[in-house]
Amino acid sequence: MGTRSAEAAARVETALDAMLSYFGDPLALLDEAIAADPGWTHPRTLKAGLLLTMGEHGPSLQARDLLDEVEGMGAGSIARERAHFKAARCAAEGDWDRACALWDAILVEWPRDVAALLFAHLFDFYRGDALNLKRRPQRVLPHWSRAMPLYGYVLGMHAFGLEESGHYAEAEDTGRAALGVNPRDPWAVHAVTHVFEMEGRHRDGAHWLESRRADWAVDNGFSYHNWFHAALFAMESMDTAAALAIFDAQHAPATDMALQRVDGTAVLWRLKLLGVDVAQRFDALRRGWQTQAPDAGFYAFNDLHALMAHIGAADPADMEEAADALAAAMDRPGSGGSTNLRMSSEVGLPLARAFMDYARGNWAAAADGLFAVRDRAHGFGGSHAQRDILTLTLMDAAIRAGQGALATHVLHERFPAKARTPLTEYWQERIGAAH
Repeated sequence: MGTRSAEAAARVETALDAMLSYFGDPLALLDEAIAADPGWTHPRTLKAGLLLTMGEHGPSLQARDLLDEVEGMGAGSIARERAHFKAARCAAEGDWDRACALWDAILVEWPRDVAALLFAHLFDFYRGDALNLKRRPQRVLPHWSRAMPLYGYVLGMHAFGLEESGHYAEAEDTGRAALGVNPRDPWAVHAVTHVFEMEGRHRDGAHWLESRRADWAVDNGFSYHNWFHAALFAMESMDTAAALAIFDAQHAPATDMALQRVDGTAVLWRLKLLGVDVAQRFDALRRGWQTQAPDAGFYAFNDLHALMAHIGAADPADMEEAADALAAAMDRPGSGGSTNLRMSSEVGLPLARAFMDYARGNWAAAADGLFAVRDRAHGFGGSHAQRDILTLTLMDAAIRAGQGALATHVLHERFPAKARTPLTEYWQERIGAAH
């Protein structure tokens, strides 16, 4: 480390634990490290990297200011810390692909640099890079052991990468092993939760989250997302009342970050597809979404959810205005940089057009547009579970368009894992009743 201050070093170590566990305030801890050694650049670089992982324009500006400070101070005297600065600078400029390559270069030389692993892992997720979600932790794990602090978190990241790559049994085993090292790892709880979702074990998943609730739901910065999964399990059982109660208690109050608003929007949209009147809740939620650049146009995945919130509020004039602003921002995403430009043009904007067709009642066009983009939608990030919203909306549009064969064709994808769930039966009944 580029400091002689034991206090500053200790604060950074504690901040790393908080970054990985979502318990505590890592930004405040990094501020304490800066105060303990104002001349040490690395805490500022780490703080910038952490702000960038929020995936929003506002925090990215704070990150740029911090990186400007670091640059003015000489970017640090330690090679590893200078390498972190270069990676964070690339991420701040919107080249997330290059940033991940630079964080990986750090891991080649320093495979136990857990901050480099965490930042790259999160941006792999945002970029929809399932291959590196799996492989990046695999490449460093042989350098770790159970005796080392933070080892369980590395296993938890590995488990999630395995799940997103379709290795469900191995992902569950790895996630459970991570929790054997550290039971209070919400990311590992989350990885196993994803396995239950993908394998159609919705009752087991609901029990899993409830049984470990004390480990992930109390004063934890990641709890909103595990509550999202609890709502998905409820909807798979067609218990829309339980899902709505989760939204009201957990998602409606948590709207400060785009990551939180994404989950709240996704829960409400799924409930809307199931015939639940959630327009008033959407009306409250949409006010947290910014549809104008530079906030819009920063990350296509967020932009699509902002559009869904405005559509769900059922205000035609507002919906059209928001759609025009979002389309302009996504078509020329100046605030997001090169990676988001690609994600917007290839995935985000075509999906936004399909959702607007849906909102206007152009059901056949909506179904066709969703079907055309859905198989490459991993290219703008999110998990398999999150992107399932595209399939559900496609089926709803196809039914409304009188395209029962298309709806059935897509529904069959659920059969290997979820043929007998109440949600699948609901869609079968809807298709049958309409056709």
